[in-house]
Amino acid sequence: MKLRLLLSLSLLWLALPQAFAQSADDIFHNGAVNYFSNNIPKALEVVTNGRALFPDDIKLKKLEELLKQQNQQQQQQSKNDQQKQDEKKEEQSKQDQQNQLQDQKDRQKQDQQQAQSKPEDKEKDEKAQQMQAHAMTPKEAKQLLDAQKGDEQMLVFKPQGEPKHRERVLKDW
Repeated sequence: MKLRLLLSLSLLWLALPQAFAQSADDIFHNGAVNYFSNNIPKALEVVTNGRALFPDDIKLKKLEELLKQQNQQQQQQSKNDQQKQDEKKEEQSKQDQQNQLQDQKDRQKQDQQQAQSKPEDKEKDEKAQQMQAHAMTPKEAKQLLDAQKGDEQMLVFKPQGEPKHRERVLKDW
């Protein structure tokens, strides 16, 4: 039993370094996979660590250059996007301030116009109130109803054609 355990541990001990050892191609592959999945910082980390192990590998060197270039472009793009957002915020705040100033000016003009036209407006308001307050007298209401009464007709139920089933009795309840 102890012999088997010792044998298993020794085989595991021999296989352990091979399991963790990676070649330059494996590191290149891992970096490329991260690059294609758009995880450039992780790809750059993998390739930089691989370059520490394999400093003369051409593939890793080229991939590292590409990743650094892509990383710089992404950082530049992020800065540009941030600047554009800041500019939009500034423009929006300026636009809001201009709108507020315009609203204040419009209110002042309306106040001035109302102050100048108050006597005329009072007369118009009084006439409008009189027109709204005018209610129909019973005599006017009766005349209106009588005028519409002549157009009314009674609805009479008249079946068209002969009945299909004469033996059927219509119940009147």
